[in-house]
Amino acid sequence: VISFYSLSTAAMMGRQSLLASIASTVVLIGWAVDAFSHHTTTVQHHRWSIVQQSSCCVNHNNNYRWSCRMQKSSSSSLLHAAESSNNNASPSSSPSLSSSIIPSGENYSTLTLLEHMHLLHPNVHKPQQSTTNNNNNKSDNNMIDFFTNTLGFGMDPKSVNSLQSNKGVVFVNAGSTQLHLNDDEEYCQKLDELTTTSTTTNSDGGGHKHLFEIGLRYNSLKDLKNKLANCSGDACSYDMTTLGDGREIVRITDAHDRVFVAREVVMDSNDDDVNQEEEEDEPTISSICQQKVICNNNNNNNSSSEEQDGIPTEIVQQYGISTPQTTCQGMDFIEFFVYVTKEDAGTTAEKIARFYDFFFDATTSVVNDGKSDIAIIAFGKIDDFGRAEQSMLFREVVVDNPQCHQAVHSDDLGTGHHIAIYVGNCDEDYKVAASNCVDGGLLWVNPQFEDKVLDVDSAMECKQFRFKNIVDIETGETLYVLEHEIRSISHPLFPGGNY
Repeated sequence: VISFYSLSTAAMMGRQSLLASIASTVVLIGWAVDAFSHHTTTVQHHRWSIVQQSSCCVNHNNNYRWSCRMQKSSSSSLLHAAESSNNNASPSSSPSLSSSIIPSGENYSTLTLLEHMHLLHPNVHKPQQSTTNNNNNKSDNNMIDFFTNTLGFGMDPKSVNSLQSNKGVVFVNAGSTQLHLNDDEEYCQKLDELTTTSTTTNSDGGGHKHLFEIGLRYNSLKDLKNKLANCSGDACSYDMTTLGDGREIVRITDAHDRVFVAREVVMDSNDDDVNQEEEEDEPTISSICQQKVICNNNNNNNSSSEEQDGIPTEIVQQYGISTPQTTCQGMDFIEFFVYVTKEDAGTTAEKIARFYDFFFDATTSVVNDGKSDIAIIAFGKIDDFGRAEQSMLFREVVVDNPQCHQAVHSDDLGTGHHIAIYVGNCDEDYKVAASNCVDGGLLWVNPQFEDKVLDVDSAMECKQFRFKNIVDIETGETLYVLEHEIRSISHPLFPGGNY
C-alpha cells in the first residue's frame, strides 16, 4: 500500500515535487532487536511500498534484527537532486565542501549527522554533593568528570575558557558527536520558573519520567563497566541487560535523572576484506567526521601536548587523553517520548515520520514493538541490514493529559535542550531544506543564542537555522516540541572540515 500527501498540502508547504516513481530497488529500513522485540509489526508508511514478509526478524550470523522490506523511489533525494539541478547558489554563501567528501545516494539519509545535543545542566562546574559513599571513592566529581572519566568522552579544545573560569558551556566529544553542558545561571533560572514535574503516570498505571534517552556506542563495554563499578552512587546509577545474542546493554542514569543507553558496536561479517572494500566504496559518516579532543601524548618528541594550541598545562593534564579516539564512539540514537491520548495513539508517530520526510526528504519508518508506535528517523549511511548509523526515535506514550507531561518550553527559552543536525552533502542541499522550512513557516529564533534567522538569505549567511515545532503537515497542529539547530556541512563547526 502506498499513500502520498495531497497535492494541495504539497503546494501549501512549498514542495515543488512530491510524487516519485517506484522502482524495483529494495532497501531494508530497520532497527536492532535490542530496541524492539522479536514480534515487531510494521505500520503503513507514507512514502514506502511495504512488502510483507513471513517473519519480522532476519537471522544473519545469529544476530536477530527487526526489518521491514520496502521499495524505495528510484529518484534521488530532493535535497541531493538539487546539487545537480540547481546551480544558482547564493552569492553570499561561501564555497561548500566538495560533494565527494560527504557521500550521498540511496544508501544514505539526507540527514547527514546528528551532531550534538545541548543540555541544561545545573552546577556543571560544581562538585556533586554526596551524602553517602559506600564505595569509598571520591564523590566530589562534577558532571564534567562524569562524562569524561566515566562515560569516556573527550574534552573539546573550545571548552578551555569555560574550564578556567568555572562557568560557561562545556563541550564534551565522542567520535563525530558532542554534548553541550550548559549551566548558565539565568537561563536555568528562567526555565526552572516554567518547570513542573516531568514525572508521568501512564494510563495503564505504569510510570514514565524521562523526556528522552541518549544511546551511546562503544567498541567494548568492559572499560565502561569498570568505571561505573567505581563511580559514586550520587554521580550515577546503572543496570545491565543481556540480549539473546549475548550482547549487553548498560542503562546509566546521571545525577540529573538523564538516561544513557550504552551498547557495543555490532559486527555482521567475519570477512574483513569485504567490509574494507564496502567501507572504501560507501564510507560511513562517522569514518569521515571526527570531533577534536584535548590529547596528552607524551610520546611526541617534537613538542609536548601542553604546548600545542595554547592549551594550559593543567587543562591538558586533567582532561587530555592518550589518543584522539575516545572510548565512547559517539551518539547512536536519541529516543524521545511523545505523550499522547488513547485517541491519538497509533497516529502521532506516523505524522512525525511524515514531517521529516516532507521537509527533509529523510529516510524514515514507523514500527510497533508491541507496546507503542515508534517513528524512526535515519541519519548517515544505511547498511544492507537496514540499520542507520544514527537514529532519532519518537515513541508514543499514552497518558491521560499529554499537556502536563511534555517538555516545558516557551518561545523565549525553547526547551533548554536542543539537537543539532547537518543536512545533505553541499550548500545546495541545505538551501533546499531551509527553503522548505521557511515555506512551511517553521523557523524560530531562540533569544538565548546569537543567531537570528527567519529567511533563506540569512540561513545561507549563518549556515544554520532553528525551529522547535514538529507539526502535522495536514493540519499544522504541533505534535512535539524539540528545538532543532539545522546546519550546512559548510558550517565552520562541521566535524568533517577544519575548524
